[in-house]
Amino acid sequence: MKKRKTFLLILFLSGFFASCDTNPLLVDITEKQVAINYINVDDAFANATLAETEKMHHHFIDSLDPLYLFEIQQNLRAPKSDTLHKAIHRFYHAEYIRALEEAKSSLHPHLSLLENRVNKAFRYLSVHFKKMPIPGQIIYMNKLFSNIHCSDSAASIGLESYIPQGHDVLNKIPKSQLYEWQRERMDKAYIPRDIAMNWIQVHLFKEIDKKLAEHIVQAGKILYAINAAFPKAEQEYIVRYSEDDLTWALNHEQMVWDYLVKEQLLFKNNRRDKANFLNAGPKTVGLPEEAPDRLGQFLGYRMVKKYMHQNKALSLPELLQLDYNEILQKYEIE
Repeated sequence: MKKRKTFLLILFLSGFFASCDTNPLLVDITEKQVAINYINVDDAFANATLAETEKMHHHFIDSLDPLYLFEIQQNLRAPKSDTLHKAIHRFYHAEYIRALEEAKSSLHPHLSLLENRVNKAFRYLSVHFKKMPIPGQIIYMNKLFSNIHCSDSAASIGLESYIPQGHDVLNKIPKSQLYEWQRERMDKAYIPRDIAMNWIQVHLFKEIDKKLAEHIVQAGKILYAINAAFPKAEQEYIVRYSEDDLTWALNHEQMVWDYLVKEQLLFKNNRRDKANFLNAGPKTVGLPEEAPDRLGQFLGYRMVKKYMHQNKALSLPELLQLDYNEILQKYEIE
């Protein structure tokens, strides 16, 4: 009898501590489904004749989000016209673009799995943010290494930004046009994360031009929302750091914070400082050479994550409405 009581106590305690460690972002999505159409514009145009290009172009104008036409005009720097299909045909048959498209074909066998991860991410987000729209279309189209773009109902992404490192076509691009740090981050595993991040930024946040501290906290909110889309992901995936960069950031969190305080940067509205601490790049200017970039984003994520750990009843929409100073004042480095 005594052994049975001991066994039951162990079960109770293990269940209690497990519940204490429950991930609040790991919500039930079994009842949530999303319907996202994935359209590969590159494949349609890559080997098409001029007549086929014209036909497909008009089909895309009729069937795709207006984002398609916007991207085409941006890439080709050409206005909408009856002859736009000719410019599209020349673009996709240029030697350099053909080489990019061939290199991107190595990603095609992985797209189905990646798309499933995108769908799952938006299922999680739709539970946390019930009023947030879900993209109806995700369009693969050559963007010449530019950012992912989002409209009200669609997203466009250039797979050339995820060509495996060391590919011949990348080696032919001058490093002044595609930096080494950019090449190092061309990892297909981040396609779902990058799509979710851009969608979150556009549909849940307004652009601000405030003090650095407010930008840091907003960046932290964005990363926490990304964490909600991928609740089982490791920290390095959420912040898009290598394991070494994340270790450095965690070990030097106090030092980075002390630097911002000492230099009185937190409450200044200085574009250079915001770029140094928030934008992607090879490193964070002003800190040691081995310091990774985007340390302002990292600090914001740490602030928000700790705040949410202490306020478990707070929903994500409520978090987004919180004034930055409320989170900043509660920030403590362990």
